[in-house]
Amino acid sequence: MVGSRVERMWVEAWSPEYGTSYGLRDDDGASGAEEPQGEALGEVPWEPVDPAPVPCPAVAFLDGVSRVDARVFLDTGGDPAVGLCGSVGVGAMLTDGTAHFAPPRIQRARVFGPGVEPSVPLAIGRLDYVDRPARSATPEGIRMALERLREETEVAMAASLAHDGWVVIADGRLRRVEPENIVGYIKSQDGRYLGPDLAPLVGRLGAGQRTPLFGLRRSHHFSWYLRLASSPGGHPWAGIVRCEVSASLPLSRVVALADLTAAHLPRFASPGYWDSRSPQNLVPIATLERRLWHLLGDREIVLRRIRAAAAGGGS
Repeated sequence: MVGSRVERMWVEAWSPEYGTSYGLRDDDGASGAEEPQGEALGEVPWEPVDPAPVPCPAVAFLDGVSRVDARVFLDTGGDPAVGLCGSVGVGAMLTDGTAHFAPPRIQRARVFGPGVEPSVPLAIGRLDYVDRPARSATPEGIRMALERLREETEVAMAASLAHDGWVVIADGRLRRVEPENIVGYIKSQDGRYLGPDLAPLVGRLGAGQRTPLFGLRRSHHFSWYLRLASSPGGHPWAGIVRCEVSASLPLSRVVALADLTAAHLPRFASPGYWDSRSPQNLVPIATLERRLWHLLGDREIVLRRIRAAAAGGGS
C-alpha cells in the first residue's frame, strides 16, 4: 500500500509480441520526441460524450503490410552495397450492408542506398522488384524506404476511396491534411496528447463513449479518444483507441465523424478469443491483414526464388 491507496497490477490483454496498447512516455520525454499537447475545442462540458444516434454509412477499413523478403548485396567494385528486396500489400475491407475486399495493391521493391543503381532489373516470374532508392544507406534507412512505399500506397488508396464516397477508417496515424472523410485509427497509445487536467477523463469513458474533441498543437489534425468495449479487470486505458481527422474539415463534420466512430466501431471490435490485439484490432482490419499477408506469397518460396535469380539460376 502507498498511504491509503491500494496498489494494483493489471495484465496487458494483448499478446506480448505485439507490444502494448498503452505505453505513455516518461514526463521528461526521454524515450521519444515531444508530442503535441491537445487543447479542448469547445465541446462542453469536458465529460464523456454519448454519440448521437447516426446511421452507419458505407465504411472502408484500410490497412497495409510490409515484409523484407531478402537482404541483398550489390557488387559496386568496392565494398558491397547493402540493400533489401521487400513486398508491400495495401487493401481495404468495404462494408455497405455487405462486406467485400477492394482490389488490393501488391508491390515489390529492391532498395539500395543513395547513388546505388543496379544495372540489371530483378523480375522473377510475377515477382517484379522495382528499384527504389533510400535516403540513407544505413539498414534503418533502407528499411524506411520500404515503409514509405507502404505509406504512400495507403495514402493514395485512402484518398481514392474517400473520393468515391466511402468513410475511410485508416489503420495508423493520419497522413493527409485535405478535408476528406478519412479517420486515422490509432490502436496503441504511446503519446501524451492531453495534459493532467484533461487526461483523467479517458479512464472514465464507458464502452461506446468518446471524449470531447481536442486539437493537436503543431499538427493539422483534430482528435478524440473512445472506448471500444468494457474490459473487466483491465487497466483504465484498456479498450481505448484514438482517432484523428483533418483540421481542414468543418467542425460540424468532425463532430459527425467522432459520433460515427463511437456509435459504430464498437460492433467491429475483435473478441479476445479471436485476436491477440483485442479489442482494438477491429475484425475487418484483422481479416484484411491476414489476406494481405497471404497475397504477399510464401516467404520461404519467395526467398528461394530471389536466391536462385541472384545466383543466375533464374526462377
